[in-house]
Amino acid sequence: MSENTPSTQADATSNKSKKLLRTPRSQVMFAFVLFIVAGALALSVQYGYASYDIPPLTSAVVVFLSGLIGLVGLAFFLLGIVRWAVFGFDSLESPAEVNRDGEVIALLDSINDRLLISDTAKRIAYREQDRETLRRAIREDISKGDFEAALVLVSEMSQAYGYRREAEQFRDEIITARDKEIDQQVSEAIAALDRVLTTYDWDRALREAGKIQRLFPDSPRVKMLDKRVRDARDQHKRELEREFFNAAQKDDIEQAMRLLKELDRYLTEQEAEPFRETARGVIGKKRQNLGVQFKMAVHDHEWTQAVVVGEQIIREFPNTKMADEVRSMLDLLRERSAGEQAARPREMA
Repeated sequence: MSENTPSTQADATSNKSKKLLRTPRSQVMFAFVLFIVAGALALSVQYGYASYDIPPLTSAVVVFLSGLIGLVGLAFFLLGIVRWAVFGFDSLESPAEVNRDGEVIALLDSINDRLLISDTAKRIAYREQDRETLRRAIREDISKGDFEAALVLVSEMSQAYGYRREAEQFRDEIITARDKEIDQQVSEAIAALDRVLTTYDWDRALREAGKIQRLFPDSPRVKMLDKRVRDARDQHKRELEREFFNAAQKDDIEQAMRLLKELDRYLTEQEAEPFRETARGVIGKKRQNLGVQFKMAVHDHEWTQAVVVGEQIIREFPNTKMADEVRSMLDLLRERSAGEQAARPREMA
Protein backbone atom coordinates (compact mmCIF):
# COMPACT_ATOMS: atom_id res chain seq x y z
CA MET A 1 0.00 0.00 0.00
CA SER A 2 1.38 3.36 -0.97
CA GLU A 3 1.47 6.15 1.52
CA ASN A 4 -0.39 9.33 0.97
CA THR A 5 1.75 12.25 -0.06
CA PRO A 6 1.44 15.57 1.75
CA SER A 7 -0.21 17.13 -1.35
CA THR A 8 -2.80 14.35 -1.50
CA GLN A 9 -3.59 14.77 2.16
CA ALA A 10 -3.90 18.53 1.69
CA ASP A 11 -6.34 18.06 -1.20
CA ALA A 12 -8.39 15.63 0.83
CA THR A 13 -8.48 18.10 3.72
CA SER A 14 -9.48 20.89 1.34
CA ASN A 15 -12.25 18.77 -0.25
CA LYS A 16 -13.50 17.78 3.18
CA SER A 17 -13.66 21.41 4.28
CA LYS A 18 -15.45 22.31 1.07
CA LYS A 19 -17.94 19.51 1.57
CA LEU A 20 -18.50 20.63 5.11
CA LEU A 21 -19.63 24.06 3.92
CA ARG A 22 -21.79 22.56 1.12
CA THR A 23 -24.28 20.79 3.34
CA PRO A 24 -27.19 22.73 4.83
CA ARG A 25 -26.25 21.48 8.27
CA SER A 26 -22.69 22.84 8.03
CA GLN A 27 -23.87 26.15 6.64
CA VAL A 28 -26.30 26.68 9.49
CA MET A 29 -23.68 25.70 12.07
CA PHE A 30 -21.10 27.99 10.43
CA ALA A 31 -23.66 30.80 10.57
CA PHE A 32 -24.03 30.26 14.33
CA VAL A 33 -20.24 30.40 14.73
CA LEU A 34 -20.15 33.72 12.88
CA PHE A 35 -23.00 35.01 15.07
CA ILE A 36 -20.96 34.11 18.17
CA VAL A 37 -17.83 35.81 16.80
CA ALA A 38 -19.78 38.93 15.90
CA GLY A 39 -21.37 38.99 19.35
CA ALA A 40 -17.99 38.53 21.02
CA LEU A 41 -16.52 41.45 19.09
CA ALA A 42 -19.48 43.66 20.02
CA LEU A 43 -19.11 42.72 23.70
CA SER A 44 -15.37 43.37 23.59
CA VAL A 45 -15.97 46.89 22.33
CA GLN A 46 -18.49 47.53 25.09
CA TYR A 47 -16.17 46.07 27.72
CA GLY A 48 -13.20 48.04 26.34
CA TYR A 49 -15.12 51.29 26.68
CA ALA A 50 -15.90 50.49 30.27
CA SER A 51 -12.42 49.23 31.32
CA TYR A 52 -9.81 50.66 28.93
CA ASP A 53 -9.33 53.82 27.03
CA ILE A 54 -9.76 52.46 23.46
CA PRO A 55 -9.34 54.93 20.63
CA PRO A 56 -12.59 55.76 18.78
CA LEU A 57 -11.15 54.67 15.43
CA THR A 58 -10.33 51.23 16.77
CA SER A 59 -13.81 50.92 18.24
CA ALA A 60 -15.39 51.89 14.92
CA VAL A 61 -13.31 49.30 13.04
CA VAL A 62 -14.24 46.60 15.54
CA VAL A 63 -17.98 47.52 15.34
CA PHE A 64 -17.84 47.47 11.51
CA LEU A 65 -16.09 44.12 11.54
CA SER A 66 -18.65 42.73 13.99
CA GLY A 67 -21.53 43.90 11.76
CA LEU A 68 -19.89 42.47 8.63
CA ILE A 69 -19.35 39.09 10.29
CA GLY A 70 -22.99 39.13 11.46
CA LEU A 71 -24.22 39.82 7.90
CA VAL A 72 -22.10 36.97 6.53
CA GLY A 73 -23.47 34.70 9.24
CA LEU A 74 -27.04 35.74 8.35
CA ALA A 75 -26.36 34.97 4.67
CA PHE A 76 -25.04 31.49 5.50
CA PHE A 77 -27.97 30.90 7.85
CA LEU A 78 -30.59 31.80 5.22
CA LEU A 79 -28.79 29.77 2.55
CA GLY A 80 -28.62 26.73 4.80
CA ILE A 81 -32.28 26.98 5.82
CA VAL A 82 -33.45 27.27 2.18
CA ARG A 83 -31.27 24.38 0.98
CA TRP A 84 -32.37 22.34 3.98
CA ALA A 85 -36.03 22.82 2.96
CA VAL A 86 -35.30 21.92 -0.69
CA PHE A 87 -32.63 19.19 -0.59
CA GLY A 88 -32.59 17.86 2.96
CA PHE A 89 -30.42 18.50 5.98
CA ASP A 90 -27.27 16.68 4.81
CA SER A 91 -27.55 16.95 1.01
CA LEU A 92 -24.43 17.94 -0.96
CA GLU A 93 -26.43 19.17 -3.96
CA SER A 94 -26.51 22.83 -4.71
CA PRO A 95 -28.86 24.76 -7.00
CA ALA A 96 -26.05 25.16 -9.52
CA GLU A 97 -25.67 21.38 -9.80
CA VAL A 98 -29.34 20.68 -10.41
CA ASN A 99 -30.90 20.51 -13.84
CA ARG A 100 -33.45 23.25 -13.34
CA ASP A 101 -35.81 22.37 -16.21
CA GLY A 102 -35.95 18.70 -15.31
CA GLU A 103 -36.51 19.49 -11.66
CA VAL A 104 -39.35 21.93 -12.40
CA ILE A 105 -41.07 19.53 -14.82
CA ALA A 106 -40.75 16.64 -12.38
CA LEU A 107 -42.03 18.80 -9.57
CA LEU A 108 -45.06 19.96 -11.63
CA ASP A 109 -45.83 16.37 -12.67
CA SER A 110 -45.67 15.32 -9.05
CA ILE A 111 -47.97 18.14 -7.96
CA ASN A 112 -50.42 17.32 -10.77
CA ASP A 113 -50.48 13.64 -9.78
CA ARG A 114 -50.98 14.57 -6.16
CA LEU A 115 -53.86 16.91 -7.04
CA LEU A 116 -55.55 14.24 -9.14
CA ILE A 117 -55.13 11.70 -6.43
CA SER A 118 -56.35 14.28 -3.93
CA ASP A 119 -59.54 15.02 -5.91
CA THR A 120 -60.30 11.33 -6.24
CA ALA A 121 -59.53 10.76 -2.59
CA LYS A 122 -61.74 13.67 -1.57
CA ARG A 123 -64.59 12.39 -3.74
CA ILE A 124 -64.32 9.02 -2.06
CA ALA A 125 -63.80 10.41 1.43
CA TYR A 126 -66.64 12.92 1.22
CA ARG A 127 -68.99 10.81 -0.87
CA GLU A 128 -71.67 10.58 1.81
CA GLN A 129 -71.39 14.29 2.66
CA ASP A 130 -71.79 15.21 -1.01
CA ARG A 131 -74.79 12.93 -1.24
CA GLU A 132 -76.44 14.57 1.77
CA THR A 133 -75.68 18.03 0.36
CA LEU A 134 -77.36 17.06 -2.90
CA ARG A 135 -80.39 15.80 -1.01
CA ARG A 136 -80.77 19.09 0.87
CA ALA A 137 -80.33 21.13 -2.30
CA ILE A 138 -82.92 19.07 -4.18
CA ARG A 139 -85.47 19.39 -1.38
CA GLU A 140 -84.88 23.14 -1.13
CA ASP A 141 -85.52 23.52 -4.86
CA ILE A 142 -88.70 21.44 -4.56
CA SER A 143 -89.95 23.57 -1.66
CA LYS A 144 -89.26 26.75 -3.68
CA GLY A 145 -91.00 25.32 -6.75
CA ASP A 146 -87.81 25.45 -8.81
CA PHE A 147 -88.42 22.04 -10.34
CA GLU A 148 -86.09 22.42 -13.34
CA ALA A 149 -83.10 23.14 -11.07
CA ALA A 150 -84.04 20.15 -8.92
CA LEU A 151 -84.09 17.89 -11.99
CA VAL A 152 -80.60 19.08 -12.93
CA LEU A 153 -79.32 18.10 -9.47
CA VAL A 154 -81.05 14.74 -9.78
CA SER A 155 -79.16 14.11 -13.03
CA GLU A 156 -75.94 15.04 -11.22
CA MET A 157 -76.73 12.57 -8.45
CA SER A 158 -77.37 9.82 -10.98
CA GLN A 159 -74.50 10.42 -13.39
CA ALA A 160 -71.65 11.75 -11.22
CA TYR A 161 -72.29 9.73 -8.07
CA GLY A 162 -74.13 6.71 -9.40
CA TYR A 163 -77.14 6.89 -7.06
CA ARG A 164 -79.58 5.95 -9.81
CA ARG A 165 -82.29 4.43 -7.67
CA GLU A 166 -82.43 7.36 -5.25
CA ALA A 167 -82.25 9.78 -8.20
CA GLU A 168 -85.30 8.13 -9.79
CA GLN A 169 -87.18 8.37 -6.50
CA PHE A 170 -86.39 12.08 -6.35
CA ARG A 171 -87.39 12.46 -9.99
CA ASP A 172 -90.81 10.92 -9.30
CA GLU A 173 -91.23 13.19 -6.28
CA ILE A 174 -90.32 16.27 -8.31
CA ILE A 175 -92.67 15.39 -11.16
CA THR A 176 -95.51 14.72 -8.69
CA ALA A 177 -94.93 18.05 -6.93
CA ARG A 178 -94.67 19.89 -10.24
CA ASP A 179 -97.88 18.32 -11.56
CA LYS A 180 -99.67 19.20 -8.32
CA GLU A 181 -98.58 22.83 -8.49
CA ILE A 182 -99.44 23.09 -12.18
CA ASP A 183 -102.85 21.55 -11.52
CA GLN A 184 -103.49 24.13 -8.80
CA GLN A 185 -102.45 26.95 -11.14
CA VAL A 186 -104.70 25.55 -13.87
CA SER A 187 -107.63 25.43 -11.42
CA GLU A 188 -107.08 29.07 -10.47
CA ALA A 189 -106.84 30.09 -14.14
CA ILE A 190 -110.03 28.23 -15.07
CA ALA A 191 -111.84 29.81 -12.10
CA ALA A 192 -110.79 33.25 -13.39
CA LEU A 193 -112.08 32.28 -16.86
CA ASP A 194 -115.42 31.24 -15.37
CA ARG A 195 -115.74 34.69 -13.77
CA VAL A 196 -115.20 36.27 -17.19
CA LEU A 197 -117.90 34.01 -18.67
CA THR A 198 -120.43 35.39 -16.20
CA THR A 199 -119.93 38.85 -17.74
CA TYR A 200 -120.81 37.51 -21.23
CA ASP A 201 -117.67 39.18 -22.62
CA TRP A 202 -116.98 36.40 -25.11
CA ASP A 203 -114.03 38.04 -26.88
CA ARG A 204 -112.19 38.53 -23.61
CA ALA A 205 -113.07 34.99 -22.56
CA LEU A 206 -111.57 33.58 -25.77
CA ARG A 207 -108.38 35.58 -25.22
CA GLU A 208 -108.15 34.29 -21.65
CA ALA A 209 -108.70 30.70 -22.79
CA GLY A 210 -105.90 31.03 -25.37
CA LYS A 211 -103.56 32.46 -22.74
CA ILE A 212 -104.23 29.54 -20.39
CA GLN A 213 -103.60 27.03 -23.19
CA ARG A 214 -100.26 28.68 -23.99
CA LEU A 215 -99.19 28.73 -20.33
CA PHE A 216 -100.11 25.11 -19.64
CA PRO A 217 -99.82 23.27 -22.98
CA ASP A 218 -99.27 19.87 -21.33
CA SER A 219 -102.34 19.97 -19.09
CA PRO A 220 -105.28 17.95 -20.50
CA ARG A 221 -107.70 20.22 -18.64
CA VAL A 222 -107.00 23.19 -20.92
CA LYS A 223 -107.25 21.43 -24.28
CA MET A 224 -110.93 22.32 -24.90
CA LEU A 225 -111.19 25.68 -23.15
CA ASP A 226 -111.94 27.55 -26.36
CA LYS A 227 -114.79 25.11 -27.06
CA ARG A 228 -115.98 25.69 -23.51
CA VAL A 229 -116.25 29.42 -24.21
CA ARG A 230 -118.11 28.84 -27.48
CA ASP A 231 -120.50 26.40 -25.79
CA ALA A 232 -121.20 28.92 -23.02
CA ARG A 233 -121.92 31.57 -25.66
CA ASP A 234 -124.32 29.29 -27.53
CA GLN A 235 -126.04 28.32 -24.29
CA HIS A 236 -126.55 31.97 -23.38
CA LYS A 237 -127.91 32.70 -26.86
CA ARG A 238 -130.47 29.90 -26.54
CA GLU A 239 -131.55 31.26 -23.15
CA LEU A 240 -132.05 34.73 -24.66
CA GLU A 241 -134.13 33.27 -27.50
CA ARG A 242 -136.36 31.38 -25.08
CA GLU A 243 -136.84 34.41 -22.82
CA PHE A 244 -137.61 36.61 -25.84
CA PHE A 245 -140.40 34.35 -27.09
CA ASN A 246 -141.83 34.05 -23.57
CA ALA A 247 -141.84 37.85 -23.13
CA ALA A 248 -143.44 38.35 -26.57
CA GLN A 249 -146.19 35.81 -25.77
CA LYS A 250 -146.90 37.60 -22.47
CA ASP A 251 -146.96 40.99 -24.21
CA ASP A 252 -144.10 42.09 -21.96
CA ILE A 253 -142.96 44.51 -24.62
CA GLU A 254 -140.24 46.24 -22.59
CA GLN A 255 -138.59 42.93 -21.67
CA ALA A 256 -139.01 41.62 -25.22
CA MET A 257 -137.37 44.74 -26.69
CA ARG A 258 -134.45 44.50 -24.27
CA LEU A 259 -133.90 40.84 -25.13
CA LEU A 260 -134.24 41.59 -28.84
CA LYS A 261 -131.47 44.19 -28.65
CA GLU A 262 -129.22 41.75 -26.84
CA LEU A 263 -130.01 38.96 -29.30
CA ASP A 264 -128.92 41.22 -32.13
CA ARG A 265 -125.27 40.69 -30.96
CA TYR A 266 -125.52 36.93 -31.46
CA LEU A 267 -127.74 36.24 -34.46
CA THR A 268 -126.58 36.11 -38.06
CA GLU A 269 -128.96 37.01 -40.89
CA GLN A 270 -129.87 33.38 -41.34
CA GLU A 271 -130.31 32.75 -37.62
CA ALA A 272 -132.48 35.86 -37.23
CA GLU A 273 -135.00 34.74 -39.85
CA PRO A 274 -137.25 32.76 -37.43
CA PHE A 275 -137.43 35.82 -35.16
CA ARG A 276 -138.43 38.40 -37.77
CA GLU A 277 -142.18 38.04 -37.53
CA THR A 278 -142.21 38.02 -33.75
CA ALA A 279 -139.72 40.90 -33.67
CA ARG A 280 -141.92 42.96 -36.04
CA GLY A 281 -144.89 42.41 -33.77
CA VAL A 282 -142.90 43.38 -30.67
CA ILE A 283 -141.44 46.45 -32.37
CA GLY A 284 -144.88 47.48 -33.65
CA LYS A 285 -146.41 47.15 -30.21
CA LYS A 286 -143.51 49.04 -28.70
CA ARG A 287 -143.95 51.87 -31.20
CA GLN A 288 -147.71 51.95 -30.57
CA ASN A 289 -147.17 52.02 -26.80
CA LEU A 290 -144.76 54.93 -27.10
CA GLY A 291 -147.18 56.76 -29.37
CA VAL A 292 -150.00 56.32 -26.86
CA GLN A 293 -147.76 57.47 -23.99
CA PHE A 294 -146.68 60.54 -25.95
CA LYS A 295 -150.24 61.54 -26.83
CA MET A 296 -151.47 61.06 -23.26
CA ALA A 297 -148.62 63.17 -21.88
CA VAL A 298 -149.39 65.99 -24.34
CA HIS A 299 -153.12 65.75 -23.63
CA ASP A 300 -152.54 65.93 -19.88
CA HIS A 301 -150.07 68.82 -20.28
CA GLU A 302 -147.29 66.71 -18.75
CA TRP A 303 -144.69 68.48 -20.85
CA THR A 304 -141.61 66.96 -19.22
CA GLN A 305 -142.94 63.41 -19.65
CA ALA A 306 -143.88 64.22 -23.24
CA VAL A 307 -140.32 65.38 -23.95
CA VAL A 308 -138.84 62.16 -22.45
CA VAL A 309 -141.18 59.88 -24.45
CA GLY A 310 -140.72 61.93 -27.61
CA GLU A 311 -136.93 61.69 -27.42
CA GLN A 312 -137.26 57.90 -26.95
CA ILE A 313 -139.43 57.64 -30.08
CA ILE A 314 -136.86 59.57 -32.13
CA ARG A 315 -134.01 57.47 -30.73
CA GLU A 316 -135.61 54.03 -31.25
CA PHE A 317 -137.69 54.71 -34.40
CA PRO A 318 -135.83 57.54 -36.16
CA ASN A 319 -137.14 56.82 -39.69
CA THR A 320 -140.85 56.57 -38.93
CA LYS A 321 -143.65 59.09 -39.59
CA MET A 322 -144.28 59.21 -35.86
CA ALA A 323 -140.72 60.38 -35.28
CA ASP A 324 -141.14 63.16 -37.83
CA GLU A 325 -144.30 64.38 -36.05
CA VAL A 326 -142.53 64.34 -32.69
CA ARG A 327 -139.57 66.35 -34.08
CA SER A 328 -141.96 69.07 -35.26
CA MET A 329 -143.37 69.41 -31.74
CA LEU A 330 -140.29 68.79 -29.64
CA ASP A 331 -138.97 72.38 -29.43
CA LEU A 332 -142.36 73.69 -28.24
CA LEU A 333 -142.63 70.82 -25.72
CA ARG A 334 -139.18 71.57 -24.33
CA GLU A 335 -140.08 75.24 -23.92
CA ARG A 336 -143.26 74.39 -22.06
CA SER A 337 -141.39 71.79 -19.95
CA ALA A 338 -138.85 74.44 -18.94
CA GLY A 339 -141.65 76.83 -17.98
CA GLU A 340 -143.36 74.09 -16.04
CA GLN A 341 -140.23 73.33 -14.07
CA ALA A 342 -139.64 77.03 -13.37
CA ALA A 343 -143.18 77.45 -12.06
CA ARG A 344 -142.97 74.62 -9.55
CA PRO A 345 -140.67 76.39 -7.03
CA ARG A 346 -143.01 79.42 -7.01
CA GLU A 347 -146.05 77.25 -6.38
CA MET A 348 -144.26 75.53 -3.51
CA ALA A 349 -143.30 78.89 -2.04
